[in-house]
Amino acid sequence: MTLASRAFLREFLREFTKEEKRTNLEKIWYQSKKWTAIMLGTGKTREKGDYGLIGRIGQKFGYEIQSEWLRIDQVWYYLLNEPESTEPPLWRTDVAIEHENNPENIEYTIQKMGEISVSLKVGIFYPEKDEEAHILNRISEIISKQVTSYPGCTYLIIFGFLDEEKGIYWHAYEIDYKGNIIELKNSNKSMI
Repeated sequence: MTLASRAFLREFLREFTKEEKRTNLEKIWYQSKKWTAIMLGTGKTREKGDYGLIGRIGQKFGYEIQSEWLRIDQVWYYLLNEPESTEPPLWRTDVAIEHENNPENIEYTIQKMGEISVSLKVGIFYPEKDEEAHILNRISEIISKQVTSYPGCTYLIIFGFLDEEKGIYWHAYEIDYKGNIIELKNSNKSMI
C-alpha cells in the first residue's frame, strides 16, 4: 500500500473542512488541548477507536492506527496476513505522523521521525508566518543529514496559519531524502 503525500494532503484538507463546519476551530486554534484532541483524539477516545481528524484519514485509506508508538503521535500500518494465521499478526508500517504545536520542538520532532523507516513521514506544525522559510530550510537540512533517510521516503510538511482575514489556512511541502523541497501549490482550502 504506500500512501502518497498528495493523497494525504487532499484528505487532510477535506477532513479539516468538515471539522470546521462542526467546530469553531479559530476559537481553539492550535495552542489548546482541545485542538490536539480534535487532531489526534485523546486517551479515552482512542480506546473507542477515535484517533481524531488525522486518524480518520488513515482509516479512510484502510490503515490500522497506533498512537504513541516509539513516541510518534500516530503510526499507520496494515496487516500482511490474516490475524489468525500467525501470533502476533505480521504488519507493515507505512506512515508516521507528528503533530507538533510548539514550534521550538520542530527540530527534535524531525530528528525523531528520522529514526523510523516508513514511506511517508508527515509533520504538521504551526510556525509564525515570518519564520516559515527559515523553518522549512532547517527541516530540509536535518532530513538531508539523517543517516536513516533512504530513497523512496518522503516527508510531507504541513504548516498551519491563522489570519484574521483568511481564517485558518495551510501550506504544504514535500521533502525527499536528499532534502529537496517541492511546494505543493494550492495547498490551502482551495485544493479540495
